[in-house]
Amino acid sequence: MTRSTASFSLFAAACFVVGVTGAAAQEPLRIGALYPLSGPLALLGNENMEGARVAVEMINEKGGINGRKVEIVTGDASTPDKAQSEAERLASLEKLEVITGTYSSGLSYAASQVVERRGGIYWETGGIADGLTKRGFKNFFRVPFTASQNGQLAATVAKDVIAPKLGKKPSELTVLVIHEDSDYGTSVASAAEEKAKADGFKVAGRLPYKASSTDLSPLVLRMRAGSADIVIASSYANDALLIQRQMKQLNVNVGAYIGTGGIHGLPSYAEGLGNAVNGIFNTEGSANVNPDALSEESRALLAEFRKRFEAKVGKTPSYVGTQGFVGTHALLSEVIAKAGSTEPAKVRAAALALDIPEGKTVLGWGIKFAPEGDAMPGQNQRSFPVAQQWQDGKLVVISPDKVKTTDATNIPLPAWSNR
Repeated sequence: MTRSTASFSLFAAACFVVGVTGAAAQEPLRIGALYPLSGPLALLGNENMEGARVAVEMINEKGGINGRKVEIVTGDASTPDKAQSEAERLASLEKLEVITGTYSSGLSYAASQVVERRGGIYWETGGIADGLTKRGFKNFFRVPFTASQNGQLAATVAKDVIAPKLGKKPSELTVLVIHEDSDYGTSVASAAEEKAKADGFKVAGRLPYKASSTDLSPLVLRMRAGSADIVIASSYANDALLIQRQMKQLNVNVGAYIGTGGIHGLPSYAEGLGNAVNGIFNTEGSANVNPDALSEESRALLAEFRKRFEAKVGKTPSYVGTQGFVGTHALLSEVIAKAGSTEPAKVRAAALALDIPEGKTVLGWGIKFAPEGDAMPGQNQRSFPVAQQWQDGKLVVISPDKVKTTDATNIPLPAWSNR
């Protein structure tokens, strides 16, 4: 071989390597996204999904991750069976190593079991049932708070906010806890009941029901029979509206009503109830915490997210949409970017190394995951729910003090004839 021929061969080989490397750098980085996009939870699932899409859009406009654009491959997890089959499809046929979702705890149980078995990463942005992080899974990470935290906060609001406004001690007030009967609702309600009893309230009972019920009048009548002063409710969407409508129809009045997530924090809840929504409480995360509780960077990110979400969806994002954004943005910008790929071992290591202080996300949370060996491995230890109240048709934060924007009003709730 002549020197010129050898030089040409080396040049050609170099060009081939550069070409292959350049082509690989342009391949999209693909992650799965499982949400209930149809069925009874579609309202909540689609908003969660849209928040995730905005996160991807913002990451891609800044060049993606290590020069690779991010692509979401979606799956419709409308039921637990579909969540399981869609997780199988994304993991096996699409060969995705990281899957995010799912909003609903029941759906997350089904999907994450598949992904854990296959050795992939499951990144939960919405489901809060305690059991999700009590299974000892190695590759399951949850960004939001737990159901127990949410239920405990509802009882704390009853003690620290509502009881003083009613001019009574907890021992003089009766609390009734009602809940849809999935693991999510049961986890929230059990924690609320336990905390209410510990705080000295008279607890009339904890009443489960099917979220798919079309008549909840027996449940509503138990509020009257139990002489409930305060109702703590863990509901999803249609069931939450049905309870209020049947309370009005049957003229069942209570001193205070505390929802714990689901539709209670969405504009559609206010639209469905009109002026009757004013005074109702809700405990979960909030997209409207006091801006002073956020870092300057987080305030700017929140403003950009809101602008993009409104342009995309035509409405202001609720907490549900914002949690989808926060979880997905953190996964991409803080975890996968540092892992350098979606290889599960590297993503897991990057997730466990994450150390974001409170106030550094747009919900006011930080992010620090519990390690393997903890009672709840993979649980974000720096996320927390907040207490809110509907006032003048808007949801405002009334507790805890570090993120509140105003004080609670409208206690006791007016009778239905005055709402």
